[in-house]
Amino acid sequence: MRAEVAVVGAGPTGLLAAYEAARCGASTIVYEEHPGIGEPPHCAGLISIQGLRRLGIETGDYILNEIRGCRLISPSGITLEAWSSKSKAYVIDRPRFDQLLAEKALSIGVSIETSSRAERWIRDRGRIKGFSGVGFRVEADVSIDAEGAGAVLSTRAGLKRPRGLLGGINVEVEGVEVEDGLVELWFNSRLAPGFFAWVIPLDEDRTRCGLATSEGEAYERLKAFLHKRFGGEPKHSKPWRGIIITGGPITRTYLDGLIVVGDAAGQTKPTTGGGVILGGLCAREAGKVAAEAVSRGESSSRFLRRYELSWKSMLGGEFSSMSLARRLMNRLRDEDLDKLFAAVKEAGLQPLLTRLVEEGDMDMQRNVIREALGNRRLLGIAMRILGRIALSELRGLLNL
Repeated sequence: MRAEVAVVGAGPTGLLAAYEAARCGASTIVYEEHPGIGEPPHCAGLISIQGLRRLGIETGDYILNEIRGCRLISPSGITLEAWSSKSKAYVIDRPRFDQLLAEKALSIGVSIETSSRAERWIRDRGRIKGFSGVGFRVEADVSIDAEGAGAVLSTRAGLKRPRGLLGGINVEVEGVEVEDGLVELWFNSRLAPGFFAWVIPLDEDRTRCGLATSEGEAYERLKAFLHKRFGGEPKHSKPWRGIIITGGPITRTYLDGLIVVGDAAGQTKPTTGGGVILGGLCAREAGKVAAEAVSRGESSSRFLRRYELSWKSMLGGEFSSMSLARRLMNRLRDEDLDKLFAAVKEAGLQPLLTRLVEEGDMDMQRNVIREALGNRRLLGIAMRILGRIALSELRGLLNL
């Protein structure tokens, strides 16, 4: 098989990169290891409305619910809550969402091969010239690696593996009482060390629950969380698992003949692990650069570096801000979080949280972080809890 652009992985980033490459005139093919697009699901399925608009993705039957508010719960049960006057995010059926992206790619001539696991690179004098697997071999001018968080192929090519990998798990729970339109985030190191647990409502008595953890067995921790949140042993679906990345992008995302995008490149939000929107924006740049490389007959690393310069110009500051915020969050012990929540309530800062939710951007979080830490009272609270060791980092966030 021969294609001008060949893509590993038919998740959102792979499909968006393929769509963009084909739209720009390159013959493009995608190889997906699973038999069905979008299977198995890997994420919590909460995507910002503004982010979908940025990607140019239309609404459709993949939308299950709309979210307007969030409730944060500290380890001891102190709550902070904020609502927006308008919907900020959609809860989605992730397999159906991926299938929609596949349909769009197919409509402009992209070929998609399922049940085709890429296993090794084809090399010619050090340059990536395609890839192969059981029963197939594809040669390409430019290969795009969108394989996901495992990043097996990209590390074999000589690139770094993403950092800050956490074990994530999700289930759907029925017959429980939840507040429709409100996401819950639970912070508790005994339940979800290194991250948090979540409750994302699908409707008034059905919800999607999950967590990520830096240690221990995720399913056992999830069962403990479900018991704590709902009592007893609520009926839930078969769990689906994934890897959540909080370490920010890898140091280099291109080689001769190769571009790496999405989770494999660490292009996820370090604060929440979400990767569809930011990874998708990077994927569009990957598709454009790959198509341009084909048209010029130039797939050297010197040329493909344009991809990295492009996504860093667009999102480098966002990733840096969120990475700093994640490092500070990781320093907080449970007792620190309880002090922080209590101090925020005592200082009457809930209107600030409401404004941040109302006006803030779920994906481009740099300005939200800047505004939050630009509030003197909130900054004072953070400094009391984090101590002098974090002063330089806090100043770094404020002087971006």
